[in-house]
Amino acid sequence: MATRLEKEVWALNRCAGCGLCVAACSKQVLHWAGAEHPVLEKRLKTVGYTKVPLDSCTFCQRFCEAVCPRLERWTPLEARVTLAARARGPVKSGAPNDVVRSLLVAGLSAGLLDGVVRLDLDPWELQPVGEVVSTVEEIAEGMGLQYLWAPALDKLNEAVFERGLKNVAVVGTPCTAQALRKLKASANPRLKPYQAALRLSVAVFCAGVYRPALIDEALVQRMGIPRHHVRRLEVSPDGAWLNAILWDGSVHTLPRQELEAYTRLGCGSCDDYLGESADLAVGSVGAPADAATLIIRTPTGDAFVRNALQMALLETGHEVDRAALAAAAGDKDRRARAQAFQEMRVLMLDALAEPLKRGEAIQQFTRLYRTPSRAAGPGRPRNGCTGC
Repeated sequence: MATRLEKEVWALNRCAGCGLCVAACSKQVLHWAGAEHPVLEKRLKTVGYTKVPLDSCTFCQRFCEAVCPRLERWTPLEARVTLAARARGPVKSGAPNDVVRSLLVAGLSAGLLDGVVRLDLDPWELQPVGEVVSTVEEIAEGMGLQYLWAPALDKLNEAVFERGLKNVAVVGTPCTAQALRKLKASANPRLKPYQAALRLSVAVFCAGVYRPALIDEALVQRMGIPRHHVRRLEVSPDGAWLNAILWDGSVHTLPRQELEAYTRLGCGSCDDYLGESADLAVGSVGAPADAATLIIRTPTGDAFVRNALQMALLETGHEVDRAALAAAAGDKDRRARAQAFQEMRVLMLDALAEPLKRGEAIQQFTRLYRTPSRAAGPGRPRNGCTGC
Protein backbone atom coordinates (compact mmCIF):
# COMPACT_ATOMS: atom_id res chain seq x y z
CA MET A 1 0.00 0.00 0.00
CA ALA A 2 1.06 3.63 -0.49
CA THR A 3 1.55 3.82 3.27
CA ARG A 4 3.15 7.24 3.71
CA LEU A 5 0.76 8.97 1.34
CA GLU A 6 -2.25 7.45 3.03
CA LYS A 7 -1.15 8.12 6.60
CA GLU A 8 0.82 11.36 6.35
CA VAL A 9 -0.96 13.13 3.49
CA TRP A 10 -4.40 11.82 2.56
CA ALA A 11 -5.67 11.00 6.05
CA LEU A 12 -4.62 14.47 7.27
CA ASN A 13 -6.15 16.32 4.28
CA ARG A 14 -2.74 17.64 3.25
CA CYS A 15 -2.81 16.62 -0.43
CA ALA A 16 -1.62 19.43 -2.70
CA GLY A 17 -3.65 18.11 -5.65
CA CYS A 18 -0.72 18.64 -8.04
CA GLY A 19 -1.21 15.23 -9.71
CA LEU A 20 2.47 14.26 -9.86
CA CYS A 21 2.00 11.08 -7.82
CA VAL A 22 -0.58 9.89 -10.35
CA ALA A 23 1.72 10.70 -13.28
CA ALA A 24 4.71 8.97 -11.67
CA CYS A 25 2.87 5.81 -10.53
CA SER A 26 4.55 2.96 -12.42
CA LYS A 27 1.72 0.51 -11.66
CA GLN A 28 -0.99 2.98 -12.76
CA VAL A 29 -3.06 2.24 -9.67
CA LEU A 30 -3.49 5.85 -8.52
CA HIS A 31 -6.45 7.70 -10.00
CA TRP A 32 -8.56 10.80 -9.42
CA ALA A 33 -12.17 10.12 -8.54
CA GLY A 34 -13.45 13.59 -7.72
CA ALA A 35 -11.99 13.44 -4.20
CA GLU A 36 -9.59 15.72 -2.34
CA HIS A 37 -6.78 13.27 -3.09
CA PRO A 38 -6.06 10.37 -5.48
CA VAL A 39 -7.47 6.94 -4.69
CA LEU A 40 -5.59 3.66 -4.76
CA GLU A 41 -7.24 1.18 -7.10
CA LYS A 42 -7.98 -2.17 -5.51
CA ARG A 43 -7.11 -5.01 -7.86
CA LEU A 44 -8.15 -8.63 -7.51
CA LYS A 45 -6.55 -11.83 -8.73
CA THR A 46 -8.73 -14.84 -9.47
CA VAL A 47 -7.38 -18.11 -8.05
CA GLY A 48 -9.79 -20.89 -8.92
CA TYR A 49 -13.15 -19.73 -7.61
CA THR A 50 -11.61 -17.26 -5.18
CA LYS A 51 -10.78 -13.59 -5.74
CA VAL A 52 -7.70 -12.52 -3.79
CA PRO A 53 -6.87 -8.82 -3.26
CA LEU A 54 -3.48 -7.78 -4.67
CA ASP A 55 -1.13 -5.29 -3.04
CA SER A 56 0.14 -3.51 -6.15
CA CYS A 57 2.64 -1.47 -4.14
CA THR A 58 4.56 -4.37 -2.54
CA PHE A 59 7.38 -4.51 -5.09
CA CYS A 60 7.14 -0.89 -6.22
CA GLN A 61 9.85 1.74 -5.78
CA ARG A 62 7.16 4.13 -4.49
CA PHE A 63 7.64 6.85 -7.09
CA CYS A 64 4.52 8.48 -5.63
CA GLU A 65 6.32 9.09 -2.33
CA ALA A 66 9.47 10.21 -4.15
CA VAL A 67 7.62 13.12 -5.78
CA CYS A 68 4.95 14.12 -3.24
CA PRO A 69 5.62 17.70 -2.06
CA ARG A 70 3.74 17.21 1.21
CA LEU A 71 6.32 14.73 2.51
CA GLU A 72 8.95 17.48 2.73
CA ARG A 73 9.45 20.58 4.83
CA TRP A 74 10.59 23.14 2.28
CA THR A 75 13.30 25.73 2.72
CA PRO A 76 12.54 28.70 0.45
CA LEU A 77 14.83 29.37 -2.48
CA GLU A 78 16.29 32.82 -1.91
CA ALA A 79 15.02 35.55 -4.21
CA ARG A 80 17.83 36.72 -6.50
CA VAL A 81 15.91 39.69 -7.93
CA THR A 82 12.41 41.10 -7.33
CA LEU A 83 11.01 43.30 -10.09
CA ALA A 84 7.84 45.00 -11.28
CA ALA A 85 7.07 43.55 -14.72
CA ARG A 86 4.77 44.38 -17.63
CA ALA A 87 4.02 42.41 -20.79
CA ARG A 88 4.85 44.17 -24.06
CA GLY A 89 4.31 43.39 -27.71
CA PRO A 90 0.78 42.74 -29.03
CA VAL A 91 -0.56 42.78 -25.47
CA LYS A 92 0.58 45.54 -23.13
CA SER A 93 -0.48 44.55 -19.64
CA GLY A 94 0.66 44.19 -16.06
CA ALA A 95 -1.69 41.30 -15.26
CA PRO A 96 0.23 38.30 -13.87
CA ASN A 97 -1.19 35.91 -16.49
CA ASP A 98 -0.08 38.26 -19.29
CA VAL A 99 3.43 38.55 -17.85
CA VAL A 100 3.66 34.74 -17.70
CA ARG A 101 2.35 34.53 -21.25
CA SER A 102 5.08 36.90 -22.50
CA LEU A 103 7.79 34.88 -20.76
CA LEU A 104 6.54 31.64 -22.34
CA VAL A 105 6.10 33.10 -25.84
CA ALA A 106 9.62 34.52 -25.70
CA GLY A 107 11.02 31.18 -24.53
CA LEU A 108 9.20 29.26 -27.25
CA SER A 109 10.21 31.75 -29.97
CA ALA A 110 13.88 31.61 -28.95
CA GLY A 111 13.96 27.79 -28.88
CA LEU A 112 14.42 27.62 -25.11
CA LEU A 113 11.12 25.73 -24.85
CA ASP A 114 9.18 23.34 -27.04
CA GLY A 115 6.15 22.96 -24.81
CA VAL A 116 4.29 24.09 -21.71
CA VAL A 117 2.27 22.17 -19.12
CA ARG A 118 -0.21 24.52 -17.49
CA LEU A 119 -3.57 24.97 -15.82
CA ASP A 120 -6.13 26.78 -17.92
CA LEU A 121 -9.87 27.33 -18.05
CA ASP A 122 -12.26 26.07 -20.69
CA PRO A 123 -13.91 29.35 -21.80
CA TRP A 124 -17.25 27.68 -22.59
CA GLU A 125 -17.72 25.37 -19.62
CA LEU A 126 -15.57 27.34 -17.15
CA GLN A 127 -13.95 24.09 -16.08
CA PRO A 128 -10.25 24.00 -15.14
CA VAL A 129 -8.08 21.78 -17.31
CA GLY A 130 -4.48 20.69 -17.27
CA GLU A 131 -3.09 20.87 -20.78
CA VAL A 132 0.05 20.65 -22.90
CA VAL A 133 0.56 23.47 -25.42
CA SER A 134 3.40 23.84 -27.90
CA THR A 135 2.65 26.83 -30.14
CA VAL A 136 2.63 30.59 -29.65
CA GLU A 137 -1.02 30.66 -30.70
CA GLU A 138 -2.03 28.14 -28.04
CA ILE A 139 -0.17 30.06 -25.34
CA ALA A 140 -1.70 33.37 -26.42
CA GLU A 141 -5.25 32.02 -26.56
CA GLY A 142 -5.26 30.56 -23.04
CA MET A 143 -7.09 32.29 -20.20
CA GLY A 144 -4.37 31.42 -17.70
CA LEU A 145 -4.61 30.24 -14.11
CA GLN A 146 -8.00 31.18 -12.61
CA TYR A 147 -7.52 29.53 -9.19
CA LEU A 148 -9.86 26.64 -9.96
CA TRP A 149 -8.25 23.30 -9.21
CA ALA A 150 -7.28 20.55 -11.60
CA PRO A 151 -4.29 18.17 -11.28
CA ALA A 152 -2.05 19.88 -13.83
CA LEU A 153 0.88 17.46 -13.54
CA ASP A 154 -1.33 14.59 -14.70
CA LYS A 155 -0.35 15.94 -18.15
CA LEU A 156 3.39 15.54 -17.62
CA ASN A 157 3.38 12.03 -19.16
CA GLU A 158 1.69 13.37 -22.27
CA ALA A 159 4.35 16.05 -22.64
CA VAL A 160 7.39 13.85 -21.95
CA PHE A 161 6.44 10.41 -23.30
CA GLU A 162 3.57 10.81 -25.76
CA ARG A 163 4.71 14.03 -27.42
CA GLY A 164 8.44 13.64 -26.75
CA LEU A 165 8.99 17.24 -25.66
CA LYS A 166 12.57 17.94 -24.53
CA ASN A 167 12.29 21.44 -23.04
CA VAL A 168 9.16 21.86 -20.96
CA ALA A 169 7.95 24.73 -18.78
CA VAL A 170 5.35 24.11 -16.08
CA VAL A 171 3.05 26.88 -14.88
CA GLY A 172 0.94 26.38 -11.77
CA THR A 173 0.53 27.10 -8.09
CA PRO A 174 3.39 27.07 -5.52
CA CYS A 175 2.66 23.46 -4.53
CA THR A 176 3.14 22.43 -8.16
CA ALA A 177 6.60 24.02 -8.08
CA GLN A 178 7.35 22.17 -4.83
CA ALA A 179 6.47 18.86 -6.50
CA LEU A 180 8.79 19.63 -9.41
CA ARG A 181 11.56 20.63 -7.02
CA LYS A 182 11.26 17.28 -5.24
CA LEU A 183 11.17 15.45 -8.56
CA LYS A 184 14.35 17.14 -9.76
CA ALA A 185 16.13 16.39 -6.48
CA SER A 186 15.37 12.65 -6.65
CA ALA A 187 18.28 10.25 -7.21
CA ASN A 188 16.03 7.56 -8.68
CA PRO A 189 17.28 6.88 -12.25
CA ARG A 190 13.77 5.98 -13.44
CA LEU A 191 12.70 9.59 -12.93
CA LYS A 192 15.43 10.97 -15.20
CA PRO A 193 13.19 11.33 -18.28
CA TYR A 194 11.12 13.88 -16.35
CA GLN A 195 14.20 15.60 -14.94
CA ALA A 196 15.81 15.90 -18.37
CA ALA A 197 12.71 17.45 -19.92
CA LEU A 198 11.94 20.06 -17.25
CA ARG A 199 13.42 23.45 -18.08
CA LEU A 200 11.40 26.04 -16.19
CA SER A 201 8.90 26.20 -13.35
CA VAL A 202 6.66 29.24 -12.93
CA ALA A 203 4.44 29.70 -9.88
CA VAL A 204 1.63 32.22 -9.56
CA PHE A 205 1.16 33.73 -6.07
CA CYS A 206 -1.55 31.73 -4.35
CA ALA A 207 -3.64 32.05 -1.19
CA GLY A 208 -5.58 28.87 -2.05
CA VAL A 209 -7.41 27.25 -4.97
CA TYR A 210 -11.07 26.36 -5.28
CA ARG A 211 -12.90 23.20 -6.26
CA PRO A 212 -14.60 23.42 -9.68
CA ALA A 213 -18.01 23.00 -8.00
CA LEU A 214 -17.72 26.73 -7.21
CA ILE A 215 -18.79 27.56 -10.77
CA ASP A 216 -21.95 25.46 -10.86
CA GLU A 217 -23.11 25.89 -7.27
CA ALA A 218 -22.15 29.49 -6.51
CA LEU A 219 -22.15 31.32 -9.85
CA VAL A 220 -24.69 29.44 -11.96
CA GLN A 221 -27.23 28.18 -9.42
CA ARG A 222 -27.00 30.73 -6.61
CA MET A 223 -26.18 33.92 -8.57
CA GLY A 224 -27.91 32.97 -11.83
CA ILE A 225 -24.94 33.76 -14.07
CA PRO A 226 -24.80 31.68 -17.28
CA ARG A 227 -21.37 30.16 -17.84
CA HIS A 228 -20.89 31.72 -21.28
CA HIS A 229 -21.44 35.21 -19.83
CA VAL A 230 -18.24 35.00 -17.73
CA ARG A 231 -15.16 36.52 -19.35
CA ARG A 232 -12.69 35.70 -16.58
CA LEU A 233 -12.30 35.16 -12.85
CA GLU A 234 -10.21 37.38 -10.64
CA VAL A 235 -9.11 36.52 -7.10
CA SER A 236 -7.90 39.16 -4.66
CA PRO A 237 -4.26 38.81 -3.54
CA ASP A 238 -5.31 37.88 0.00
CA GLY A 239 -8.12 35.55 -1.09
CA ALA A 240 -10.75 37.83 0.47
CA TRP A 241 -12.96 37.83 -2.64
CA LEU A 242 -13.43 36.39 -6.11
CA ASN A 243 -14.80 38.50 -8.95
CA ALA A 244 -16.62 37.02 -11.91
CA ILE A 245 -16.07 39.58 -14.67
CA LEU A 246 -18.70 39.29 -17.41
CA TRP A 247 -18.42 40.11 -21.10
CA ASP A 248 -20.77 43.07 -20.64
CA GLY A 249 -18.32 44.61 -18.16
CA SER A 250 -20.33 43.93 -15.01
CA VAL A 251 -18.64 42.38 -11.98
CA HIS A 252 -20.13 39.90 -9.49
CA THR A 253 -18.28 39.31 -6.22
CA LEU A 254 -18.10 36.29 -3.94
CA PRO A 255 -16.70 37.12 -0.46
CA ARG A 256 -14.29 34.90 1.47
CA GLN A 257 -17.08 33.58 3.70
CA GLU A 258 -18.69 31.91 0.68
CA LEU A 259 -15.39 30.91 -0.91
CA GLU A 260 -14.15 28.97 2.12
CA ALA A 261 -16.59 26.15 1.49
CA TYR A 262 -14.96 25.53 -1.91
CA THR A 263 -11.29 25.87 -0.92
CA ARG A 264 -9.34 22.65 -1.26
CA LEU A 265 -8.58 21.17 2.15
CA GLY A 266 -4.92 20.67 1.25
CA CYS A 267 -4.46 24.44 0.87
CA GLY A 268 -4.79 24.80 4.64
CA SER A 269 -1.46 23.05 5.21
CA CYS A 270 0.46 25.11 2.63
CA ASP A 271 2.54 28.04 3.86
CA ASP A 272 3.99 29.04 0.47
CA TYR A 273 2.31 32.11 -0.99
CA LEU A 274 5.20 33.47 -3.08
CA GLY A 275 6.19 30.38 -5.09
CA GLU A 276 9.32 29.83 -3.05
CA SER A 277 10.35 26.65 -4.90
CA ALA A 278 9.88 27.92 -8.46
CA ASP A 279 12.41 29.36 -10.88
CA LEU A 280 10.06 32.33 -11.34
CA ALA A 281 7.09 33.54 -9.29
CA VAL A 282 4.53 36.07 -10.51
CA GLY A 283 1.68 37.86 -8.74
CA SER A 284 0.03 41.20 -8.14
CA VAL A 285 0.99 41.79 -4.48
CA GLY A 286 3.60 44.48 -3.99
CA ALA A 287 3.55 45.78 -7.57
CA PRO A 288 2.16 49.10 -8.89
CA ALA A 289 -1.38 49.03 -10.25
CA ASP A 290 -0.23 48.56 -13.87
CA ALA A 291 2.36 45.86 -13.21
CA ALA A 292 2.97 42.44 -11.69
CA THR A 293 5.61 41.40 -9.18
CA LEU A 294 8.18 39.08 -10.73
CA ILE A 295 10.53 37.15 -8.43
CA ILE A 296 13.60 35.46 -9.93
CA ARG A 297 14.91 32.65 -7.73
CA THR A 298 17.29 30.66 -9.95
CA PRO A 299 19.79 31.19 -12.80
CA THR A 300 17.31 29.43 -15.09
CA GLY A 301 14.61 31.93 -14.21
CA ASP A 302 17.05 34.79 -14.80
CA ALA A 303 17.90 33.46 -18.28
CA PHE A 304 14.22 33.33 -19.29
CA VAL A 305 13.59 36.88 -18.05
CA ARG A 306 16.62 38.20 -19.91
CA ASN A 307 15.44 36.45 -23.06
CA ALA A 308 11.98 38.06 -22.81
CA LEU A 309 13.58 41.48 -22.26
CA GLN A 310 15.85 41.05 -25.30
CA MET A 311 12.86 40.11 -27.45
CA ALA A 312 11.00 43.23 -26.23
CA LEU A 313 8.14 41.13 -24.88
CA LEU A 314 8.73 42.24 -21.29
CA GLU A 315 9.70 45.39 -19.44
CA THR A 316 10.75 45.61 -15.82
CA GLY A 317 11.26 48.15 -13.06
CA HIS A 318 12.23 48.08 -9.40
CA GLU A 319 9.18 49.69 -7.75
CA VAL A 320 8.07 46.72 -5.60
CA ASP A 321 6.64 46.99 -2.08
CA ARG A 322 8.66 44.33 -0.26
CA ALA A 323 6.80 44.92 3.00
CA ALA A 324 3.55 43.96 1.27
CA LEU A 325 5.17 40.76 -0.02
CA ALA A 326 6.41 39.85 3.45
CA ALA A 327 3.00 40.54 4.98
CA ALA A 328 1.20 38.37 2.41
CA ALA A 329 3.63 35.49 2.89
CA GLY A 330 3.38 35.77 6.68
CA ASP A 331 -0.42 35.77 6.59
CA LYS A 332 -0.54 32.48 4.70
CA ASP A 333 2.04 30.93 7.04
CA ARG A 334 -0.02 31.95 10.09
CA ARG A 335 -3.21 30.48 8.60
CA ALA A 336 -1.49 27.22 7.72
CA ARG A 337 0.03 26.85 11.17
CA ALA A 338 -3.25 27.75 12.88
CA GLN A 339 -4.99 24.90 11.07
CA ALA A 340 -2.12 22.53 11.85
CA PHE A 341 -2.31 23.36 15.56
CA GLN A 342 -6.07 22.73 15.53
CA GLU A 343 -5.46 19.32 13.93
CA MET A 344 -2.82 18.59 16.58
CA ARG A 345 -5.29 19.35 19.38
CA VAL A 346 -7.77 16.88 17.91
CA LEU A 347 -5.03 14.29 17.50
CA MET A 348 -3.89 14.72 21.11
CA LEU A 349 -7.45 14.20 22.35
CA ASP A 350 -7.67 11.03 20.28
CA ALA A 351 -4.33 9.88 21.71
CA LEU A 352 -5.73 10.06 25.25
CA ALA A 353 -8.26 7.39 24.32
CA GLU A 354 -6.13 5.44 21.82
CA PRO A 355 -2.52 4.84 22.94
CA LEU A 356 -1.55 3.79 19.41
CA LYS A 357 -2.04 7.39 18.26
CA ARG A 358 0.39 8.83 20.80
CA GLY A 359 3.37 8.35 18.54
CA GLU A 360 1.57 10.18 15.74
CA ALA A 361 0.70 13.03 18.13
CA ILE A 362 4.35 13.34 19.20
CA GLN A 363 5.46 13.47 15.54
CA GLN A 364 2.96 16.23 14.83
CA PHE A 365 4.09 18.19 17.89
CA THR A 366 7.73 17.86 16.83
CA ARG A 367 6.96 18.99 13.29
CA LEU A 368 5.08 22.09 14.40
CA TYR A 369 7.53 23.20 17.06
CA ARG A 370 10.57 21.96 15.15
CA THR A 371 12.06 20.42 18.32
CA PRO A 372 14.62 17.77 17.36
CA SER A 373 14.63 14.51 19.24
CA ARG A 374 17.84 14.11 21.25
CA ALA A 375 19.27 11.37 23.36
CA ALA A 376 20.41 12.27 26.86
CA GLY A 377 24.14 12.82 27.18
CA PRO A 378 26.80 15.08 28.71
CA GLY A 379 25.48 18.61 28.93
CA ARG A 380 21.99 17.63 27.73
CA PRO A 381 19.00 17.69 30.04
CA ARG A 382 17.02 14.50 30.54
CA ASN A 383 13.73 16.36 30.83
CA GLY A 384 12.09 19.18 28.90
CA CYS A 385 11.03 19.32 25.24
CA THR A 386 14.50 18.97 23.73
CA GLY A 387 15.41 16.00 25.84
CA CYS A 388 12.27 13.85 25.73
